[in-house]
Amino acid sequence: MNTYPTSSQATGVARTLSKRTPCTIVVYQTSEREFVTARSNDRVSGLIQGVYRDGYLLPPAHRVELPGR
Repeated sequence: MNTYPTSSQATGVARTLSKRTPCTIVVYQTSEREFVTARSNDRVSGLIQGVYRDGYLLPPAHRVELPGR
């Protein structure tokens, strides 16, 4: 898990990581100025902003329930 001050920074990292590694990356917000990128098997504690796989944002219908939610 990594923390970023803006949603756009976290989203950029999530797109890149999900494109380069065979995993799903979640971006979630923990406070007004803190956004976190995490693997889908990490505990999520905040408002999910997006779920990325293969460099793309997954639509809500294709998301699965994540552990820790």
